[in-house]
Amino acid sequence: MSLKTRTITGLSFGAVMISACYYSTISCSILFLFITALSLWELSTHTLTHDSSASFNLLRKFNFVLIGMLMPLLTALYYLFNNPLVVYAVSFLPLCCFLLFILELFGKSAKPFENISAIFLGFTYIGLPFSLLLWICNDYANDGNHLVLALLFMVWASDVFAYLLGSKIGKNKMFPRISPNKTWEGTFSGVLGAIFVGYLCSLLFNTLDLNMVNWIVLASICTVFGILGDLVESMLKRSLGIKDSGNILPGHGGMLDRFDAFIFVLPFVFTYLISIKYLL
Repeated sequence: MSLKTRTITGLSFGAVMISACYYSTISCSILFLFITALSLWELSTHTLTHDSSASFNLLRKFNFVLIGMLMPLLTALYYLFNNPLVVYAVSFLPLCCFLLFILELFGKSAKPFENISAIFLGFTYIGLPFSLLLWICNDYANDGNHLVLALLFMVWASDVFAYLLGSKIGKNKMFPRISPNKTWEGTFSGVLGAIFVGYLCSLLFNTLDLNMVNWIVLASICTVFGILGDLVESMLKRSLGIKDSGNILPGHGGMLDRFDAFIFVLPFVFTYLISIKYLL
């Protein structure tokens, strides 16, 4: 893939992300619902078996996306309509999960429980983190969408600084079994880069009522768990024998390739924000 194509794709994708996240909580929520659905579809393509009829395989993929989208979609609907009745729809989740077992009875797959496990993987690995993002966006603060954008900036900064400086001065391998290019020097550079961008975000998004200690902690979380998230996705791709999760972004792979670090950061950011909002 040419550098021109990669650059155009990267700039266009970045512009869409920044614009939607900055504009409003609604545009930010809609954007990430779309990203969630695409990420689930990608994961279903690689993890589900395809030994049933074409129509049944499509139905299985639809269920994969539906189960994974359930929590993010209900979270978005709750904040959009401000109706607590939406919460009761969560009670249908156990029913949907157990219907999967019945569905596989008629699927004629040689590995039915691998399909069921894959669907639960999509729900846990993609659906739950993005539902937490929607809480951050809609409930943490009046400008929660700006906090989401700040988190993206810090994850991106961590990745860029870790790559640029790690490729120059990196000598001590961090996890050669999974990702031979990652070094401890790059990791520390990523932390410093994320903290610097966190400081800039504290000036740009000063309505979020986060002090400098909070920004430093969030930047550290974005770096440490972002790198671990990248390693987890690398482990997933190695186990599946694939190089990229998809090709929806020319020159940049799929949605999971772009959001592997961000997805993994979200549960830890959520836990920290809950702690400082309700416990500290």
